[in-house]
Amino acid sequence: MHRKSVWNSLEITKLVVSLLTPLLLFWIGFMTNKGIREVESDKISEQKRVENVRSRQQAVQSFSKYIYERRARAELLSSSLRRHAKSPLAESYNELILRKKLYDEAYYNWNANSQANLFLIRQILQDDRYTIIEDIVEKDLILNILRPLDACLTDAYDNAIRNGDPVVILDNCNSKVLLANALDCGYAITDELYKLTAEDSVYDISNAKEIIERQCRSMKSTTIMDEKLNH
Repeated sequence: MHRKSVWNSLEITKLVVSLLTPLLLFWIGFMTNKGIREVESDKISEQKRVENVRSRQQAVQSFSKYIYERRARAELLSSSLRRHAKSPLAESYNELILRKKLYDEAYYNWNANSQANLFLIRQILQDDRYTIIEDIVEKDLILNILRPLDACLTDAYDNAIRNGDPVVILDNCNSKVLLANALDCGYAITDELYKLTAEDSVYDISNAKEIIERQCRSMKSTTIMDEKLNH
């Protein structure tokens, strides 16, 4: 007679299951933890992406503030010079002095933060090198528009406080044209930079460069209605 084996199929199955169960539980736990880590990693990546977009958009807003503050103060000073020349009163003279003071503050703020503003552009474009947009800001906006406008307003103001006629100076240096160009150029720069920060943006910097150059380098020859300047 054959000796009956103590290992039947049921016992073998139990043994196999007892051996595999820890491995199965380990694998399930590993895959679960892996999934959790991937979800957490995706959340962290998404949070960083959102923070990056927000930081770049805030940089555009900060840069825009300096451009529009200087341009707006220039416009207010120009309108004050024209009004005082037309009807020189004590009130208009005091307003002129105040607006020149506020314009000088805006001019100072711009120059004190000039390099920081250029760094803001690099932050927006996520580039640590000197960018084409910085070049446009320095050459087209500052050298070709804001600097001549500043010289124009300063000469007109100096003439006004000496009882001269500032309007002749303002007209000769095309102050209205310079103010219009400052507005158009400043808007083009800040608008295109903001587009480049948009979420999931596929906007190309070459497109932004083309639009900015077209706006900042096409000097307007049309005049602006006085009522747009008389604030």
